[in-house]
Amino acid sequence: MAILNTMTLVGLWRFIEKQVRKGKRSPFEYVVLATIAVLVGAILKYPNRAIFTRSRPDLKDKTASALPIVGNMAQMLRNSSDSLGSMDKAFKHFGTYFSLSVPIFGRMIAVNTPEHYEHIMKTNFNNYIKGRLLRENLEDILGGGIFVADQDAWRFHRKTAANIFTTKLYRQLVEGAFHDSGLDLCSVLDRYRVTNKPIDLQANFLKLTLDAFGKLTFGLEFEALKNDGPNEFGDAFDYLTTMVDGRVSNPFWFITDKLVPGKVRKIKEAIGTLDKFAAQAVKKRREETEEEKEARPRDLLDHFINHVADDGTMLTDVELRDVFVNFMIAGRDTTAQALTWQFFSLMSNPRVMHNLVREIDIVLQGNRTYTYEVMMQDLPYLKAVFHETLRLYPPVPKNFKQAVDHDVLPGGTRVYPGDMIAISPWCMARNQDVWGVDAELFVPERWLDTSVEPSTRENASPFGKFRVESPFKFPTFNAGPRLCLGQTFATLEAFVTTCMLLQRFNFKFAPGHHGPEYKGSVTLPMAFPLLAILTVRD
Repeated sequence: MAILNTMTLVGLWRFIEKQVRKGKRSPFEYVVLATIAVLVGAILKYPNRAIFTRSRPDLKDKTASALPIVGNMAQMLRNSSDSLGSMDKAFKHFGTYFSLSVPIFGRMIAVNTPEHYEHIMKTNFNNYIKGRLLRENLEDILGGGIFVADQDAWRFHRKTAANIFTTKLYRQLVEGAFHDSGLDLCSVLDRYRVTNKPIDLQANFLKLTLDAFGKLTFGLEFEALKNDGPNEFGDAFDYLTTMVDGRVSNPFWFITDKLVPGKVRKIKEAIGTLDKFAAQAVKKRREETEEEKEARPRDLLDHFINHVADDGTMLTDVELRDVFVNFMIAGRDTTAQALTWQFFSLMSNPRVMHNLVREIDIVLQGNRTYTYEVMMQDLPYLKAVFHETLRLYPPVPKNFKQAVDHDVLPGGTRVYPGDMIAISPWCMARNQDVWGVDAELFVPERWLDTSVEPSTRENASPFGKFRVESPFKFPTFNAGPRLCLGQTFATLEAFVTTCMLLQRFNFKFAPGHHGPEYKGSVTLPMAFPLLAILTVRD
């Protein structure tokens, strides 16, 4: 490749010399010659990396083969439909880290060890931010919400949202809202069971979490589970999260989007749908009477809509819209997809399904009441199954940070201001140096402490004690200062839903089901419906 590039450059340079010697030429011809000369100069300066990126001879053995000026853009575009798989292959080839360069995005260093994660997410947290590039790419969809916010803006969103996520709320949800929404889902599943029709579990888990999170945090009654047809909000939401992922893989998305007939219009329509529902929630809340406010519990929207800054200002409707969109991504997609991958894994592993049903029957026998304590403390195998699902199929499978200042990563790799750092919980879950030779297998037992004897008390699980892992080894809920605020909320919703379904139904794949293929998105949805056949349990 280097020899070919040299020969091409020599040929171009001789061509330019020959054309200049021919004498007087038109202005257009001189422009063409100047353009060629600039191109030759750029190729000479950036022979193996993207334009305007720093030469990194120290990363020579950790950098994929690249073209002059455009660097690794072709590989990124080619692998965009399976970005996680291609990243995993690169780690298996290069080791714990590798580097790419892409126009506009610049230099990217992907890392894949707990030590790297701890350094970026905790030790030198302030040096690694979401950054201007990510905000500019996503501002029309996510605005200035918590997903793209940095520093003071991020601290404000986090501090304000933290007011709602309390143990008192969790206790109320387990015995109330989560139980009620689980009953709604059971009713839907039972209709399909009676007719022996396959049911799409993924679609219904998304409806479940949309209904629950929308009502609990923003006071919206989506009633998605009551309708068999498409959901306006959900469909727009899914389309836009796919768009977000596409922009991360394509630095020239703002050009290519316009080349696809109707794409810009469709994006604007989808954003308009989100705006409409956000405006509906805000308008309804602003028009409430004092009596109506006192008659219901305080929710997430209340904390943001009533916030008064030091200068006396309050959030605008546009800022509240951004709060709505960002938290709906966190509350709807992540839990629904965790449930989807969990039930896929259970149906794929009958041994695990048998163990989990056994634990649920023992612990919850005699219609034992669902409580916060039971869900969080008495079901270690359920907790192991859920965490193993999240390990292999993290709902947010990849993330990007931008370096503010110079740094040195564990192992000695230098980082320069503006460098992008890529991290992928999905890839680290498949790293055998971190999780062992069975890293790519679904093994819930890796989360259980086998040295602890099972309790002999009544209703005790026979599976011992759950073992907690470092959040830097298991970063599904993020780690460090950005540790997920809704971790317990999502876990309890998933636990209550799982127990209610497995107490009532047997699950098996519908004929011709697809394998575990994911769809490109900012989260990790399945590419195809998760079709299951249900029967009632004896």
